[in-house]
Amino acid sequence: MTEIDDVSARLTVLETVVKQLITHMAVRDDDPSRWVQTRKALAMSVVDAEGPVPASLLLDAMAEFFDQTVSVAGDYAPDKSATPRGLVR
Repeated sequence: MTEIDDVSARLTVLETVVKQLITHMAVRDDDPSRWVQTRKALAMSVVDAEGPVPASLLLDAMAEFFDQTVSVAGDYAPDKSATPRGLVR
């Protein structure tokens, strides 16, 4: 395995864990989608425009990440009659 493959694998694991944590916390809120949107706004506000990675790349990656999480958290909205079985552990 090359160093790039190793870093990629670690980032994939990190992304998966963070998505699970965000969803776990969001479902305990009255408005899960709004909770995740707030986390998205906070995360995007700390992007360093002067950093080594272009801010546009970071913002696009974060938007994609959080948009997926918002859709999952939305499945847990209080007006839903039951918890989606595919998402319960």
